[in-house]
Amino acid sequence: MHRVFCTDIPEIGGYAVLEGREAEHLFKVFRARPGESVELLDGCGLTARAVIENGKKVKVLSRENVPEPEEKLHLCCALPRKQKLDMLLKQAAELGAWSIRPVRCMRSVAEGGPRERWDLLLREACKQSGNPFLPVIEPEAKLSDVLEKLQQENIKIYYGSVAPAEHSGGSACAKAVVIGPEGGFAPEELQMMEKCNAEPLNLGPHVLRLETAAICALAVLRRLSVVLAACVMFFLAGCSCDSDGNPMLTKGQALLENGDALGAHDYFLKAVAHDPEDPNAYLALARVCDERLDEPLEAIYAYTMYLKVLPQGAEGRAEAEAALENLKERAVRAFGGGAQYGVSDAEAQTLREENQALRQTVSSLRQQVQNLNNRTNALSRRLRSR
Repeated sequence: MHRVFCTDIPEIGGYAVLEGREAEHLFKVFRARPGESVELLDGCGLTARAVIENGKKVKVLSRENVPEPEEKLHLCCALPRKQKLDMLLKQAAELGAWSIRPVRCMRSVAEGGPRERWDLLLREACKQSGNPFLPVIEPEAKLSDVLEKLQQENIKIYYGSVAPAEHSGGSACAKAVVIGPEGGFAPEELQMMEKCNAEPLNLGPHVLRLETAAICALAVLRRLSVVLAACVMFFLAGCSCDSDGNPMLTKGQALLENGDALGAHDYFLKAVAHDPEDPNAYLALARVCDERLDEPLEAIYAYTMYLKVLPQGAEGRAEAEAALENLKERAVRAFGGGAQYGVSDAEAQTLREENQALRQTVSSLRQQVQNLNNRTNALSRRLRSR
């Protein structure tokens, strides 16, 4: 599914107005056509599913406000060279950094570039990864000023280190990691961070390049947060799977929030097996297949089951029915049919099997043609040699 930024997403049934660059990417680069689905992001947590209509119109089918993460990650780092900075910004957005704060250290050598370009890179990364929150770019500041601001905002501070360290974890709702320049932190800067109760974050036994350390630190912090959250959930659940909630669904949602769509998919399947009458499990499975994994046939099955177990008159039925019809039309087009025909689960599976068989037949024919060409060429060489 294509993703585009739309700073002003209209209500359901309205038509989105895309900025020039976003419209060009959607219709000229991606060559989107009527009937195709598109996901809209506003960068502030509001997402929407839309469909393209004739005349390059983008009609909103549903909207969702994604809640802000309970624990926000902030990347505070010295600036690398331009090309390395481009990659750093993209990967930071993919990992879900809440803010990026350029730091001027004593040994810094690189300077920042145009902020418009930074914003463009972050947007592209959010569209690629599905991150609904565009990272905030703070003005470049001295390390002392950055540390002071982090303390004022009650943000737990870490800094990249090769020294082993044990982390207290704590209940801070936000964490920041400070990454120094290629030359490392000056002794005075290390003392400054120690006075702020900053903890060393071990990134392995070897000295890493700035951009490598920054991304590695974000990943380590995120993993640390997930482990701590899992421990709390396990404790609250009383080590039992017989609670009123669906623990598999909860774990899947946590993985999805951290960007692991495949892992979330596996847990959503387990959630369905754990409670086959839970409509939320089917809905979560349908959405991850449709929006993150591009598996329309499995999404059709999950939406169908969701509607089957959902109580009559319950909220969400109309949205699910619209999504299901859109998926069916996509499936028919993908397998050579027309949008005017309905597709049942059994028919969709049959189409999938027939498509696979056709691909195998085409592959076999190509191999036969190649063998025939080889024999013809060999015969021609023999005739010429005579």
